[in-house]
Amino acid sequence: MALPLLTHAATPAKAARKISEELVNRQPVLIDETVAAIALHSAPGAQLYFLGFAAYGDERVFAEEIDLAERRVAERYGSAARSLRLVNDHRDAERYPFATVASLKYALDALGRVMDPDDVLFLALSSHGSHDATIEISNPGIRSDTLSARQLAEALDHAGIRWRVIVISACYSGSFLKELTDERTIVLTAAAWNKPSFGCSDDRHLTYFGEGFYRDALPGAHDLREAFERTSREITKREEAEQRVPSEPQAHFGVELEPRMAELEPVYPVAK
Repeated sequence: MALPLLTHAATPAKAARKISEELVNRQPVLIDETVAAIALHSAPGAQLYFLGFAAYGDERVFAEEIDLAERRVAERYGSAARSLRLVNDHRDAERYPFATVASLKYALDALGRVMDPDDVLFLALSSHGSHDATIEISNPGIRSDTLSARQLAEALDHAGIRWRVIVISACYSGSFLKELTDERTIVLTAAAWNKPSFGCSDDRHLTYFGEGFYRDALPGAHDLREAFERTSREITKREEAEQRVPSEPQAHFGVELEPRMAELEPVYPVAK
């Protein structure tokens, strides 16, 4: 399966950058090469796989947040050799495959063919978000787009990936919960459906949620629930001190997935 060609259209913020048609055409190959390497580390037994999606390339904060997410998840669940990143970043167009709707669907299908039915996917998304259950996709030199909650849910179902941890760092990301929640899924969002989140700019390394969850809470928390609760408390304190509108991070913990996540922990002890 090949990814559809993307239409070239320079965005005002980063109009000087050029992306070659050759690079656009090579996107499926880049994903295939990474997934082929991942397949070499797909041993029997339940394992965790990581897919990062840094969607808004005009600001570096999203790419850097996904970079930290990949490292923190690998430290905790031993997923370093089973990680794939799709990244839009105005500083470097060639380090990772692009983050587009088409590449996400393609990557999920590819991972779905490698993963066993009992494996878990940790999907981390970082971007700007909107009230209508979408996140923005922007890559200087490439046509802008959006990814909707419905598209994400359908792509995961099509790939046959049943066990999912989905972390969405974006404004209004709670709007994704309705489409994504079930008993085999954990969904964590940076904000309620009608609330903005903070820290999204090109002069930052992490959003407020990224700092709270990936940097501060996840390394030492007993489990994802504790990591989320710590994050939510700290973000509330920070927003109150800065007199911001509360973002109200949201969570859904699938009752079937939580104990499965606990089974993965003893192999990769949590840092104290």
